Amino acid sequence: MSATEMIYKIIDEKCLKQSAVARAAGYDPKKFNDLLRGRKKMTSEDVVPICKALDVTPNELFGGDR
Repeated sequence: MSATEMIYKIIDEKCLKQSAVARAAGYDPKKFNDLLRGRKKMTSEDVVPICKALDVTPNELFGGDR
């Protein structure tokens, strides 16, 4: 499972709103959506704030250890 697929899964499992996660991670909701849709490349600098907003570790995000 890709990181973006895992982000969608975590958002769904935790009944979160994508826009709320975006704001918690410090992103404009459109930019966050662009990251998830692959229109903007996710970099290592994006990982930490997204993980914090989702309350998961990078291992959980990339390794699927959930």
